[in-house]
Amino acid sequence: MSRTFLVLWALVALPALGAEDPRISLLEQQVRNLDRQVQALTRQVETLRAVSSRLSPPSNAPSAAAPADDLPSWVNAAKWRGLRPGMSEIDVISALGPPSSMREEGGARLLLYALEIGSSGFLGGSVTLKDRVVAEVRPPTLQ
Repeated sequence: MSRTFLVLWALVALPALGAEDPRISLLEQQVRNLDRQVQALTRQVETLRAVSSRLSPPSNAPSAAAPADDLPSWVNAAKWRGLRPGMSEIDVISALGPPSSMREEGGARLLLYALEIGSSGFLGGSVTLKDRVVAEVRPPTLQ
């Protein structure tokens, strides 16, 4: 009889002892969420790498390589390197092309150049003009 009782107790108690701790379930859910975030960030990095490889020519390519037809002319880094403080607004627009937008800010005019990259970021640069001459140049960066 005691042997039957022991077997019955083992059948009832062992599954209860093996029940999963809620903390383990929470940790497993957090790991799944982190895995999804890593996958999303990996896709973003791959997109940014693809765009940056289109924007900058390979080191063995000639520096005068034309940018891709579907990109605005201002994405060419050589054009931004040619900008200098003191240049006129007309010279800037001639070099980079028309800005995406303009804004007046604290007595200065801001020429903004922006290109959306996927749904998660954009390439943006700006030129600050005071009295219609270049005061500051911020070349495009991924943001």
